Amino acid sequence: MIELPRHLAQALSAEAQDRKRRNMTWQAVQEEVLTRIHDGQWPEGELIPTEAELATEFGCARATVNRALQTLAQSGVLERRRKVGTRVAQHPRVQMVRFLLKREIEAAGKAYGYALLDYQECAPPADVAQAMLLRTDDSLLRVRARFSADEAPYCCEERWINNYATPGLTREALVQMSPCEWLLGHVPINRASMAIGATLAGSGFIAEALGLAPGDPVLLAERIDWLNNMPVSLTRRYFPQHHRFAATI
Repeated sequence: MIELPRHLAQALSAEAQDRKRRNMTWQAVQEEVLTRIHDGQWPEGELIPTEAELATEFGCARATVNRALQTLAQSGVLERRRKVGTRVAQHPRVQMVRFLLKREIEAAGKAYGYALLDYQECAPPADVAQAMLLRTDDSLLRVRARFSADEAPYCCEERWINNYATPGLTREALVQMSPCEWLLGHVPINRASMAIGATLAGSGFIAEALGLAPGDPVLLAERIDWLNNMPVSLTRRYFPQHHRFAATI
């Protein structure tokens, strides 16, 4: 193995990083901003660099940065004021908690994986309709997905999505990214409720997705997201019984 001189290695690394930044999409800029907030580099209430400064740093167009910041502002993570600047919201955790699953897996040093298992429009069961204040004959989009850590099952998700609140959501989009990521980029969720409990894997979707026996217990995390008074989605995530649920509030 040939070891390059330090100055040459640093130059090549900087060049590779520069090429990466020149190709950054607005979603990549958004993820970088969220990372800096989550890691405490940009504390709550603090002004962040200007669009022009971030565009220079990332080597991308200012319009790309603007779209990323506008999306995060609509989601309540950032606050933007004319002639003042953009600052981190005092309590951005309601939005950011949706990203914790990916961060939790990667923080453990494992590779995050996501796979769409099912996508169909159908009538919700009575308990879902009641929780979302809808009628049982209302049609919702049901999405089932599996998340993995180093290719091993980590959790599975069944999500009921209100089509009226999510125009533009397609199967193709959910093949590329999880519903959680899509919603953060397209719907300004401003209210949510969450409950945690335990249940059995059963003999269907949960057991198959997690590779469990029907009688195995699983941890259930249920969340309902709202846009003002409109229900956006009801999510049920199922984890193996050994999972420890943690969130930053």
